[in-house]
Amino acid sequence: MQRYIRLLALITFWSVVSAYVYQCEPGTEPTVCQIWNLQYNEDMVAKHPDRTPSANISSTVRTVQLRYERSYYMRYHLLSYGLTLHSTVLRNPSIVVIRETRLQRVVLPTNLQVGDFCDNILSVIETDPNKTYDVNYLDLSENMLTDAANLTVCVHLRTLNLDNNRVRNLDPNMFTRMVNLTHLYLGDNHIHTFEFHTLPKALSVLWLTRNELRELNLVGVALPALRELDLASNVLTTLDIAALFSAFPALEVVPIANNAFAKDEATRILAELRRRNVSYYIGMKREEDVYCDDDEYRVEDVCFNELSLSGSSVWKGIVLIVLAVLVVSVFVVSVRWVWYQMSY
Repeated sequence: MQRYIRLLALITFWSVVSAYVYQCEPGTEPTVCQIWNLQYNEDMVAKHPDRTPSANISSTVRTVQLRYERSYYMRYHLLSYGLTLHSTVLRNPSIVVIRETRLQRVVLPTNLQVGDFCDNILSVIETDPNKTYDVNYLDLSENMLTDAANLTVCVHLRTLNLDNNRVRNLDPNMFTRMVNLTHLYLGDNHIHTFEFHTLPKALSVLWLTRNELRELNLVGVALPALRELDLASNVLTTLDIAALFSAFPALEVVPIANNAFAKDEATRILAELRRRNVSYYIGMKREEDVYCDDDEYRVEDVCFNELSLSGSSVWKGIVLIVLAVLVVSVFVVSVRWVWYQMSY
């Protein structure tokens, strides 16, 4: 009986939703419309088109922001952004912002110019290889994407942000058609190797920070416009400065902190960057003291990972292991002796 009551309540809820016309938050128009807690179920609308919700959006609106309450239970959330929601409900906005909800899937509209879907749980971005897409700015950071190969059709992209996803491998030809791409953010992923030679010539900013890069293959690479290359927090053990500037002659900023360089190698790299008047940090130079973790060492104001064990560290480890074995042995002998005494 309780199950049927819940079903009846759900049917009643959707009847109310379908009849509701969403309004823009006062003060956000005429070019921006912010809507709170818009409820849209793609499967329900497909089965019952008459229950499609509507939004009172004027013809002057170019940007739609969908906002949702942030709470533990997330009473309101949007799982999928599809073509019906984009065109029928929201009336084809040029710019869509949906952040910090449980969005899992986006079917990219061909007429979307700016998409900000940051900080969701996106695992699927759908595109049609036979269509042309107008999007020139796409923020997909802080999601759960493992692959982005279907974005190759977004040939007008100028900025693509894939920071903090689950990407391990990138199709080498993924960026070949993106001739207008100038800013590419790939930090906080699990990328082991990266192909530079297929990147568009117009690229000026590339972030690869906090990945798992062990080396850079720069043979045959030529990106004359690249001025910022973030390599911090990888596992690089060396950096060929001559090859780096041969491939990227316009470099101005190359963050390299928290890599696995030996101390003399880190010192050499920093000296060479200074000689070329290239910054190794983003933004203003830090004036305050820099504190490194216990497993790091410092060169000037930059921290690097201390991954290799020195001779003294090895001996310390051996001594600690021997002490641990002795302690355990003494404990076992003591327990056996006590047991023996109790037996008699």
